[in-house]
Amino acid sequence: MKEYERELNEEQLRVVYEGDGPCLVLSGPGSGKTRTLVYRSAYLLEKDVFPERILLLTFTKKAAKEMFSRILRISNKGGEKICGGTFHHVGNLFLKKYASRIGYSSNFTIIDEDDSKNLIATILKETDEGRGLKAQVVKKIISLSTNSNKNIEKVVEDGFFYLDENITASIPVIADYYKKRKKENNLMDYDDLLFNWLQLLSYPDIQEEISSRFLYILIDEYQDTNRIQDDIVKKLSKVHGNILAVGDDAQSIYSFRAADIENILSFSKSYPKAKIFRLESNYRSTPEILDVANNVIKKNEKKLDKTLKSVHGSGSVPTIISFSNSFEQAKFIVDEIEKINNLDEVAVLFRAHYQCAEIEIELAKRRVPYIVRGGVRFFEQFHIKDVFAFLRILTNFYDETSWRRLLLRQEGVGEIGVKKIISKIKEEKNINSLAEKKDNIAPSRLATTGLSLLLSLLQRAEKEKRPEKIISIFLQGFYNEYLDLSFENARERKGDIKKVAELSTKYEDIGEMTDDLSLSEDFKGGEFFTQSKIRARGKVTLSTVHQAKGLEWGTVFIVSLKEGGFPHAKSIEDGLIEEERRLFYVAVTRCKRNLFLTYPLYSLREKELSSPSRFLEEMESEVYDSEERIVEKDSEEWEPF
Repeated sequence: MKEYERELNEEQLRVVYEGDGPCLVLSGPGSGKTRTLVYRSAYLLEKDVFPERILLLTFTKKAAKEMFSRILRISNKGGEKICGGTFHHVGNLFLKKYASRIGYSSNFTIIDEDDSKNLIATILKETDEGRGLKAQVVKKIISLSTNSNKNIEKVVEDGFFYLDENITASIPVIADYYKKRKKENNLMDYDDLLFNWLQLLSYPDIQEEISSRFLYILIDEYQDTNRIQDDIVKKLSKVHGNILAVGDDAQSIYSFRAADIENILSFSKSYPKAKIFRLESNYRSTPEILDVANNVIKKNEKKLDKTLKSVHGSGSVPTIISFSNSFEQAKFIVDEIEKINNLDEVAVLFRAHYQCAEIEIELAKRRVPYIVRGGVRFFEQFHIKDVFAFLRILTNFYDETSWRRLLLRQEGVGEIGVKKIISKIKEEKNINSLAEKKDNIAPSRLATTGLSLLLSLLQRAEKEKRPEKIISIFLQGFYNEYLDLSFENARERKGDIKKVAELSTKYEDIGEMTDDLSLSEDFKGGEFFTQSKIRARGKVTLSTVHQAKGLEWGTVFIVSLKEGGFPHAKSIEDGLIEEERRLFYVAVTRCKRNLFLTYPLYSLREKELSSPSRFLEEMESEVYDSEERIVEKDSEEWEPF
């Protein structure tokens, strides 16, 4: 026990020693929640609880692996026999045992996301339902319906309202086919591992058997549970009631994945005898950074109170800086980054990917190595490449690569059709001559319709000089609808394309624009350096806030903090301000020492002034310093509008 008292603070020790019965541990960022769960598990083993009677539930394989390895390091009492892992992993174990009760064989196959989408794609072709709709959109809607306990119509109404009524009506039909096909082929997707596990627990004898088995249940990241997971936990803890849930309502940021913050907020109602513990000692950030975090999150009405306290001495005060526009913002950030020796300790965080476009360009221009966490670089994204393909055909009629990209976006055009059309393109002189023969080029009536639409848009675009207007023709004439039918995050992708349109306002013609931005596109975040130099300096991390959760850096820039940027316009529209505020809280608490909060005052595309984020307005003036970096219009540094 002396070792525990040496390794843990008083807040953590209370959880370890007093965590019997229903317990909720409110664990702030950087407060050692993993350490607490690990030592609680080891403590139970030392108290001669059989490891098989402990259930440890996590959300990622990585978290499970880390916890089990740490338990084994500090205890030799059979920690490897603890039942645990992700919810999906544990659900699979019980489904293998009891599959026959829900009409499956025990040798069922688990299909991954790609297999699931391929199966739905097959159903779409065979049934002719949801014409033009892509499998990944259908899969997302079905998944949200399953995990949020909402019917498909409600899911579409909340997040996919832009879909045509006929298409919307076909989705429940496709979902029924999908469910039937999985059952016939003895298949389960990831969502089924939860849904079917809950189904098993609805049988009283199975619930009794499983819940009697586990004397203690420990759950990590409880704020991220969905309705199904919460119901599973309630049924599992029915007999012994020893449930210890660790989480932080202030870091509940995954409602778009069906996570339900009410699970943690209503824990005391679900378990009236629950004890509440708070881990408030923060081992990551300086007091000044935590002042900002505490200052902001207190504005949320739906929350469980706690106040982060730093164990470190005083540091620099976070700075709010406003700029003339997003190009000036990017220049400042890269100026500051170039002063830092260890780039691995630097992160630029943003609400949406498009907000880092100018920063990527500036980093590339100055040959500063960087990585984009959890995704591809801005100009390498699928939909951005489609936009540039449209522009490049206008500057080079014989650009086969660009033609191929856009032809494959047309319904009814496959690889054989593409080959035939491109061979005809090589015989023509320009878009107009090709358009005159379009009826004799495409391999089918449907393909001819798609080719005709593309050619008509190119003909309209040829009459325009300004890149911004050409991008608008492409987006409004075809690509908006294509995105809606093809991607569950269509609105975010449209935002990215609007950012390209904003960048294009600097250019007089598309040739200049494609040449300039192609040079940026060729830079892969470090290739201009030798590997030894990259290892010596490291790489700057560019990341959305969602992808940054759980990580930390010495210096953090949170950028584009303006209304409609952060908080995001869609979240303002949908009334999700409290989740956006929690997201900002997560962003701030990634920082250890130096925090910069920045925003541009002027939008080059909308030609209007921006308002600073309400999260900045809400902060008390004593918790930050502020600067304005406004370039006068007659200055040589001023970017033309």
